[in-house]
Amino acid sequence: MALSQPRPIFSIHSLAAYNRVTKLPYGKQIEVLAGSNLASSQELIDLQGGSSFDNWATERGIRTMELSVTFREYPDWLFRLLLGKNPTVNAAEASGNVGTVANYNGTSTVDATTGIASVTAISGSETDLKLGTYIIKVASATTVDIYALSDLDFATGTDGVFVDDTMKITSSAETIATGADTNITGFGFKLTGGSGAIGMTIGDTAIVEVRPINTGSSEVTIGSRSEVFCNFGLYMTGQRMGDGRMVTIDAFNATGGGLPINMTEKAWSEGEVTFKLAYDAVQDGLFKYQYVEGSSAC
Repeated sequence: MALSQPRPIFSIHSLAAYNRVTKLPYGKQIEVLAGSNLASSQELIDLQGGSSFDNWATERGIRTMELSVTFREYPDWLFRLLLGKNPTVNAAEASGNVGTVANYNGTSTVDATTGIASVTAISGSETDLKLGTYIIKVASATTVDIYALSDLDFATGTDGVFVDDTMKITSSAETIATGADTNITGFGFKLTGGSGAIGMTIGDTAIVEVRPINTGSSEVTIGSRSEVFCNFGLYMTGQRMGDGRMVTIDAFNATGGGLPINMTEKAWSEGEVTFKLAYDAVQDGLFKYQYVEGSSAC
């Protein structure tokens, strides 16, 4: 009888994470992967003593099992499992979104009576909304200047520009009048004055976050005291080979922490995370390896 065909593994196909209690996936599998490495290392403990130059015996000590994965996409569940916080997923916004304006330094800029009562989109100009965080700074008791933290989205709708190196987007101070709207031309939003006599404190600031018209978004604040971590399962597959062979690895009890997010000039972001695998009493093991011979569909 001739030797059987070798059992190679070619490339990588996907990685999914699942809840250890229900086996349900946390979200869409990662498909844009650069590679993975399931590394197993084990201490070898030698018995030495007396005048012998050699070991009397060697026994196996602690074994460590780690799965390192290099990925090129960032699904929401990575933040949930590795940074402890679920992102807020927003539905498509056909008219964009102007967030709630809030005082940042001082308390006079946003005031329903004596300051800015609200910041909202200009009806009919939603196509001018540009992604960004905008800072409103009080220039006088009744006027404000507006700054942006980036020009990333300034080409959306009417072109936006910085007027100087302070990153201001208003060429002159904008007047806030009682009950009146002040349009921020080209940026799609307006400031509405409070109901009483306007009287703000010079130097106070407020911020408002804006999203343009979009088909969906997500956001998460990392580092709060409400973070919750848990262990999870990982299900990884190799690429289906031309003769139908397939490989799967099911790690029953994985732990991970930290999520690198890098941005490099003219390159796709790529992060590497190492997960530690632990024993799972229900499955009585660390992971299950499966190699399916399959048959070619050709």
